[in-house]
Amino acid sequence: MDRSNKNDKPVRNEEKAPVRRRRSSSVSGKSSRHNAVIAGKRKKRHGKNSSFRYFLGTYTALWAVLTVVLCVVLWKNLSNYQRDYDAAKAAGAPELAMQENMELFTADKIGDVIDTQQLDISSRFETIEQYKDFYKGYLQNKNVRYIKNDELYNDARPVYNVMAFDSEAADTDEGELLAIVSLKAAGEKDSFGFNKWEIKDIAISENIYDYHEVYVRVMDDMDVYINGIKLDEREYITGGVIDNAVSDMAYELTGVSFNYKVYYAGELVQEPQVSVIDAQGNDVTADYADAGNGLKDYETTASPEFIAGVQDMVQSFCETYVYHIYRKASVDSVAVMMEDGSEAERLLYNAQSTLAWAWVPETVEILEESYDEFMYYNESYFSCRSTINIRKADSKTTEDEEFVCQWLFKKVNGQWLVTYFVLG
Repeated sequence: MDRSNKNDKPVRNEEKAPVRRRRSSSVSGKSSRHNAVIAGKRKKRHGKNSSFRYFLGTYTALWAVLTVVLCVVLWKNLSNYQRDYDAAKAAGAPELAMQENMELFTADKIGDVIDTQQLDISSRFETIEQYKDFYKGYLQNKNVRYIKNDELYNDARPVYNVMAFDSEAADTDEGELLAIVSLKAAGEKDSFGFNKWEIKDIAISENIYDYHEVYVRVMDDMDVYINGIKLDEREYITGGVIDNAVSDMAYELTGVSFNYKVYYAGELVQEPQVSVIDAQGNDVTADYADAGNGLKDYETTASPEFIAGVQDMVQSFCETYVYHIYRKASVDSVAVMMEDGSEAERLLYNAQSTLAWAWVPETVEILEESYDEFMYYNESYFSCRSTINIRKADSKTTEDEEFVCQWLFKKVNGQWLVTYFVLG
């Protein structure tokens, strides 16, 4: 009846079931073995992983420790290198050489510098000792410090200015240039490429000199000495015959004339010792007239003894002349001190008439007076110059005036009388 299944083979349950069970048992066994294998592999893999992680951790820790050690060693080495570098750099700084040598520019040591440098002595009347004394005195109350010379400085040749300051000067004081110091490399370079420095040259400044000079006019037969050395044609600048109104008159009366010469010596760093000796061997150094512009005038041929013998007489005459002429008093007391009938007497009365309309002060006071240029022509004639500062005054007016006159004296009957004079 059932056609659809007639060709189908019957399947017995008893045959199918065992097959299933066998398959199930086989699969289960295989699965168990498989799981066991996997578990073993996992156990082995886990063991290997643990060993690797342990190794990696140890390795990393060792590297970390080693890195720290290396960093510490490197830092220490770098620190030592930097310290040594800085020390070498400091030791090789040119400023250090300057600091170490600044004691050379003190009063106690500057003489050694001058000896070493052999300064150019500008005057034949001085030696190196005068220069040493000058700088020693100059630095006695000075402080010194160095500054870079920006104009001359370079890395191959450092140059510094040494400046001198008053010990009490303000910090803003620029000071005075004492010396220019140049340095040079000393020895081989060290491992860092630095070298030490030493002084190559010292140029002492000449701008601090307060130069002194000797400027004199003397008679032709006089000798002049500076620091014991006699002046000669090297210091001679001019000369000639003394030529003025009084000397001309004296020449007419005596036939005597005098020659003079002028010497100049400059650029002396120390105040010089000057000696002027006349023809008789007398030291007349202090007996000079100030001729202006620093010129000391020794125009005199009279001996100190002669001058001392006539000076009071000359002073008395000049004071009498001043008092009487300026107050328009009687000139007779002045005329008796002049040669009778001389040119001087004539000039006296002319001067009195010229001043007839001039202001007559109530008082005439002599403030200061000097007498110089004594010229001894012979036993009968001499001349001199008077310079008198006076003050004239009355109740309303006060005036100061300088009275200058040259006088020619003549011995008449054993008495010195004025025979000629020139005002001014």
